[in-house]
Amino acid sequence: MKKQLAVSTIVMLGAMAVAQDNPTPITFRIGFDYPVIGSTRNNEKEFYGIGFQRKISDVRSSEMYDSSLELSLDYYGRGNYRHIPILLNYVGQSKNGNTFWSVGGGLGFIKQPTATGTESIARAAYQASVGLNLTSGQTASFVEVKFFGSESSAVNAYGIYYGVKF
Repeated sequence: MKKQLAVSTIVMLGAMAVAQDNPTPITFRIGFDYPVIGSTRNNEKEFYGIGFQRKISDVRSSEMYDSSLELSLDYYGRGNYRHIPILLNYVGQSKNGNTFWSVGGGLGFIKQPTATGTESIARAAYQASVGLNLTSGQTASFVEVKFFGSESSAVNAYGIYYGVKF
């Protein structure tokens, strides 16, 4: 746990340094994920999660919401389970800036136990989330509820995250 916290802090500081030279918003989030599949849950009650997301382009603006395409890289896992999804996401945000949602798909890199040890595989991955912005401004904070899914259902999980946008 101490190593994960140290790595998270270093990565966050690095991302903040990159963000200062770039007007494109970068999102950093950290939280917990809870396995959906019973056999996974019997082995690990929760996973630790960390993720980054970067806006690629604005897509559409309407009276109700703005939307954009964003690229995300997440990691969650514990013990013999790991999932690293790299996803292209469609993100919508209410005009007043209070709430947001996203759906995305891409490729996930997975480590999971087998009868003879562990296997590392790549499978299609997807996510859906809803969030609430807590603050706005140069460094905005938010809470988010996510569902991560994969062709390899052993790593499917619901997550609760706290994050910052800068």
